[in-house]
Amino acid sequence: MRGLICDDHPLMREAVAGAMRDRWPKLVLDEAGDYPTAWALAEKSPDFCLVDLGMPGADPVDGLMGLRARAPEARLLVLTGLTDPALLDQVRACEVAEILSKNAEPEALIEAIRAAVPDLQAMEAALLPARQRETLELLAQGLTNKEIARRLGISPATVKIHVARLTSWLGAANRTDAVARAQRARMV
Repeated sequence: MRGLICDDHPLMREAVAGAMRDRWPKLVLDEAGDYPTAWALAEKSPDFCLVDLGMPGADPVDGLMGLRARAPEARLLVLTGLTDPALLDQVRACEVAEILSKNAEPEALIEAIRAAVPDLQAMEAALLPARQRETLELLAQGLTNKEIARRLGISPATVKIHVARLTSWLGAANRTDAVARAQRARMV
């Protein structure tokens, strides 16, 4: 999977790219600091583009339209500190998947990116240990901890630990929410 991070502030660009590489080690990320570089890198067909609106080389709408033209299948995510309602309406008209605030907490930003790009969620499924993946599949079938323990030949306490880890890892409130999130992400 390939992504493109576009931000004219090197520190912001590198921080977001670093956090994403930590979360999804197999993700290939290209980085751009201006629209012309972003357009050139968009020719590599990224799966998603995370774009700061206020970059040099074009006005925000023309910049987004240039990315859309060069990477028509990519999900466009806008990361901005701008709040002008008229501009944001124009941005929405560019078929962006999500508009994210630069003022968000780092973990909340990564979770918002994860939620907006389903393929990132699917990529995470490959990172699950086998036993947790099996536990998740059985959870999705509606089995209780005791039933899962019997099926897997492990103790109910171990199942409880796996369920807690899965719930946390998926950012879910409980086991039902974990299954719903996993289903939306096509993990089960």
